[in-house]
Amino acid sequence: MAVIYQEFKVISVDGTVLQGRSWKPEGKPKATLCLVHGFGEHSARYDSWARKFCEHDIMVYSIDYRGHGKSEGKRGVVNSIAEINDDINAMLRRCKGSWRDIPNYIYGHSMGGLLVLNFLMKRRSDFEGAIVTSPWLGLTKPLSPFKIKAIKYLDYIIPKRTFSAGISSEQMTQSSDLVEERESDELMHGRISVRLFNQVHERTVELNTVPQNVRIPIFMAHGLADPVTDPEATIRFAEKYTPLTTFVGYENALHELHNEPIADELFEEIIKFMAHCEEQSKAKKIL
Repeated sequence: MAVIYQEFKVISVDGTVLQGRSWKPEGKPKATLCLVHGFGEHSARYDSWARKFCEHDIMVYSIDYRGHGKSEGKRGVVNSIAEINDDINAMLRRCKGSWRDIPNYIYGHSMGGLLVLNFLMKRRSDFEGAIVTSPWLGLTKPLSPFKIKAIKYLDYIIPKRTFSAGISSEQMTQSSDLVEERESDELMHGRISVRLFNQVHERTVELNTVPQNVRIPIFMAHGLADPVTDPEATIRFAEKYTPLTTFVGYENALHELHNEPIADELFEEIIKFMAHCEEQSKAKKIL
């Protein structure tokens, strides 16, 4: 199937210029999917994954949010999660402005998964459903309370100072080819600012402890051998908000599920979830 790939620019509320990308199947798509990438990466890394959705007549939009990829901003530096919410909104305006009459989904991976959950609770949830993989709801090896307090203190002094996130490519996927590809990608970075870490940590605490108003179906997936983000935190969140949340765990899978041996299995689960959402939506309209 031919896929129409396009790169574009969108402007966030504060004037930050963001790099955007879209993958469109031939003809009118039956649905759109807005994808939010993880920390340190960028939307071009999802090219092959986006093309799989096009095979099912689903158009994919994605952006590099600020401080990442080809978008403006110092690498790994974000003043607030609210700014990234604005960036996501800029992508949604582009998507929904063109395709208002078909179902729209939002998808987030890793830190992008946290961002999507936060966006759904803080901003808007007018989606058919949401897909969240390997979300940063907790770390497999969490920082000590002392380090967390120290980083919180530094927020008052040097909020834009960055430090290594301590993530290796070997933690992402078992594919040696993809590890090598990730290592040679000049748009990748592994540094996170003091402010961004504190903002993310605050959101994880909030999502894990404060009751959330989950209003749409959410499909959640996590590799049970993920060495970066904690699958148990994802399981607890999904169990707390059933029946609107569905969780699927994958034995022996690492962090980037879409780059793992179980990727095809995950993709089929996502497609089934989307089909179920549309069936539920049609049933509600009839009633």
